[in-house]
Amino acid sequence: MIDPNFSSVVPLLALLAQEPVTGFTAENVAARPEIVERGLRFLNLAYTAVWVVLAVYLLSLSLRLRRLAQQVRRLKERAGL
Repeated sequence: MIDPNFSSVVPLLALLAQEPVTGFTAENVAARPEIVERGLRFLNLAYTAVWVVLAVYLLSLSLRLRRLAQQVRRLKERAGL
């Protein structure tokens, strides 16, 4: 049994199948190097952002570990160990 809502999607799918694919093809990119430059700039920024986030996270972990070690040391001193 065919879903009644599916019948309204069929014409849309047929229209999409007829549309030519536009986007990043080898011909488009070769003709427009600014697309490649923009993509590489975005890739570089994303790569840098990931490393910055990772560095901040590791710094945060390091500070938290240092505070935790100090608290453990204080507790040991209070307990006389």
